[in-house]
Amino acid sequence: MGGTVAGPSWTSRLSSLTGLDRGELPLWALPVTGAIAGLLHHGIDLSDTSLNLPGHHGLELMTALVFSRLASTRPWAALCAVTGTIGTDLALTSDFLHGLKHVPTYALTAVLVDAAFRLAGARGRGWWVPALIGGLAHVAKPLFFLGVALVTGMTFGFMRHGPVFPLVTHFSFGAVGAVCGAVLARGWVSCARGRGG
Repeated sequence: MGGTVAGPSWTSRLSSLTGLDRGELPLWALPVTGAIAGLLHHGIDLSDTSLNLPGHHGLELMTALVFSRLASTRPWAALCAVTGTIGTDLALTSDFLHGLKHVPTYALTAVLVDAAFRLAGARGRGWWVPALIGGLAHVAKPLFFLGVALVTGMTFGFMRHGPVFPLVTHFSFGAVGAVCGAVLARGWVSCARGRGG
């Protein structure tokens, strides 16, 4: 009898921890999703197919962050996912100090995604909400570095395009990546609930 009572209680707790009872992305999958974005970042950087446009890595980063946020009910899902991106980026970079400079912008972007979706309550809304959130969150990166440049006089690679073009490309790549993440999240939740039912 003790085994019967303990069994359902343990599986119920496990289901609640993983989110499988709600058709959502399991907790452990959040940093894994971010790590996949980090792998893609380095794969694109090392290949001859690199777009060489400011902000093009917003495609994979925003896909991962918005997918994580919308496929999970956890309010800090994007921040949890970006830990995987940061870890992978630092592990694979050939210049550790260069890799460290991306940590604040990765974290800032994830915090903005989490906060914006929490404020907007956007899970059931149209595609323009994730697009706007992803675009604006990704624009935080060049704005951050422009602020650093203004204060310190340092220059960054994207600045060779002038101040406006990088903002437009960051917004565009972030918006497209966010819509991709939203599409994947809706597909995931729908399939997971279908299996659960």
